[in-house]
Order: sequence, then C-alpha cells, then structure tokens
Amino acid sequence: MAKVLDIATWRLATPDDVLELYESRKKTRKPDNGLGYLVVRSQLRPIDIYAYLRARFGKPNGFQNFLRRDDSDNWIHWDFNLKADNIDIHIAGTSREIHFLIGESLTDQEWKEVITNLKADFERLGPEKSEIIRSFEKFVIFQNKFATLAELCAELHESILKTPKIRLRQPDFKADSHREKYETSMNRQSKRATRLYGDCLKLKLLTPIMAEAFINLVILVFCKDDVRNNPQNYESFIRLNMPERLAGLSEYCFGFVKPINQETVAYRNFKRVMDKRNFAIHGNMNPVRDQIETVYFEGKRPIFAEGGDNIVKFFEHLETINSPQDVIADYENVHLYLYEITHYLSASHRAFFDHILDDPFPGYEVYKKRVTKILPNHNILGILEGTRYDDDLNVNW
Repeated sequence: MAKVLDIATWRLATPDDVLELYESRKKTRKPDNGLGYLVVRSQLRPIDIYAYLRARFGKPNGFQNFLRRDDSDNWIHWDFNLKADNIDIHIAGTSREIHFLIGESLTDQEWKEVITNLKADFERLGPEKSEIIRSFEKFVIFQNKFATLAELCAELHESILKTPKIRLRQPDFKADSHREKYETSMNRQSKRATRLYGDCLKLKLLTPIMAEAFINLVILVFCKDDVRNNPQNYESFIRLNMPERLAGLSEYCFGFVKPINQETVAYRNFKRVMDKRNFAIHGNMNPVRDQIETVYFEGKRPIFAEGGDNIVKFFEHLETINSPQDVIADYENVHLYLYEITHYLSASHRAFFDHILDDPFPGYEVYKKRVTKILPNHNILGILEGTRYDDDLNVNW
C-alpha cells in the first residue's frame, strides 16, 4: 500500500496492463462493498486532476476512451489506467465526479492520503499543468433567455387554447334548480376567468420580450468581429430601436444572404405587436382608448348605459379587456416573423442557429467570443452499488 500512497511512483499502464485489467473486471463488475472504489466530488476539481494527469501521463489511455462518442454526451469523458508497482489504479472523470478504482483495499485515512498527496503533487507539475489548461478552449455557460421565455410562452399559449368557452345566459329564477345552475355556472366562470385572464396577461407581456430575446440571440451568435470586439459599438447596436436593429442585421452580422425586408405582411404584424410593447410593459393606461362601458351619475347615483345581468356583464368586460383571441393572434404573428428572419440566413447558418435556438444553456467561448451548443440538454448520473464518496469518509479534511 505504500506504493499507492507514494504518488511519485505511479506510472502509465502499458496496453498489455490495460487489457489484463479489463479481462479481470469482466468477472467482478461490482466493487467489493466500496473498498478500493471511491467517487471524489468535493476534494478535487475535475479541471485540476485532469490537467495534472494529462501533463504527467499524456492522453487518457483507459478502455472507456474507446467506448465514448466523440462529443460531450457521455457518462465517462476520460479514463486513465495507471500502475503503482503491481497495483492497478483506475481514474475516470464524469461531468463533475472523479472515480477512483484501486486494486487494493484502502482505509478511510488512506483514501484521504491519496487525495491530499495528489493535490500536493499538483505544485510539482504546476507549469506543465497550467500549460495544459491554457491549451483548452474555455467556455462559459449562460442562460438562453429566448429558450426559457419561448417555453413559458408556449405553455401559456396551449393553456389559453385549451380553455373551453362558456356561453353566459341571464338566469331564470322561476325554479330553485335554475338558481343552483346559475350559481354553478358563475362559480365555474370565476375559476375559468382567474386562470384564463391571468394567462392572457402573462402571454401579452412576455411575447414582445421573447421576440427581443430572439433577435438579440441572433446578434450574439452572428455579430461580426469588428462590432463584437468593440463594446461601445456592440451596445449601441443592441440598443437600437427594433426597425433599425432589424435593418442592421445584414450589415453588422455575418450569415445573412440579403437585407431584412420590412415590407412583408409578417413584418407589419410583428411591428404592430412590438409597438404595443412599451405601453403594456410600463403599465401605461389610456381610459378613453381602453374603455369598456359608459356609466352616468346623478350625484352619487350611478345610471348604467346598458342593461343586463350584472355578473354576466362583469365577465363580458373581462373578456373584452383581456381578449384571448387577440393575445393568441399576436403571439402567433410574432412566431411567424421570427421564423421569417431565419430565412434571411444562408442554409448552413440557419442550421447552426437552429442548433443553438432550443439549447437552454449554450456555451460562449471566452477567447473567440463565439456562441455554440456545448452540452446535451439532459444530465447524466450513474450510481454503482456500494458507491462511497469522499465526503462520506470518516476523516478530518
């Protein structure tokens, strides 16, 4: 066991060593009650251990490297087979965990020594480790606000469309059963109104924000370097009013085969929705434009201009104010125009943009300042029977 704890004696396993190891693993797939197997998730950072192993031993040589697909959608991303004298040491990396499998049983204290000795050896290979890290592409992950808003808007759109219409009638109170039916109808209508008109307000407010997020994503993905690398020019571009911003796409962004046509029916419908944006978002009110009925007063005595059932009229007014059919039409018209914008891109650029569009968390390459999809839209977690973690060890760190 002294050899395993002496990190300096570790060596890269030969191809014959690796073959022999995996032939033996076929017979015993499960760790022996967690002994010799540990998952480290808190005491080592994946970037540190991988860069250290790369700097010291070269490219990963474990068998899992031959099984992985050449993309980021794998459970195990890298895999090293090492030796300490005649003891096998297997180190593999998932997204955030480092899996250690050692051919001898270790106590909790010995596991701690393996980890602390590894961290201490990082310094010995500090320059080489730093050089390896500098050779990597560096991405930051950010939230695709369009994807988030689009998903929420789609849910609201579906909810509004699925809400059944209710025909309101003035009640006939000649029989008690009519009163019961009326009360049941009003209660049903009240619940419907609370849900439906709340969804209408949300969709009305979010639709133009979703559209702006889409156009700003187009700019972020395709903006030319001379604009992107000048923060002042970039900020000025994305702060232009909507017609000017759309007109500038073919000038300030690559990938566009022709300028945006602002004379199409889809554009006119889109602009009409966006023109209402500031009025709605800032909570502005225009009583004359938004009037729903007229009431006269003699002193403090109201005289209504229209007759009818007071409760029925109340729900009719809610329908007029929130206008579900108009909200749906505006949302669908915006989507039609966003789809139209993508057809001003070349076929290859449109395919690339579609790849990013639905990614909720794309990556942004720090040095090249480019956006792309870097991770799958799902998370993977593999748990083997008997798994123990470094924070389960009965030791003081």
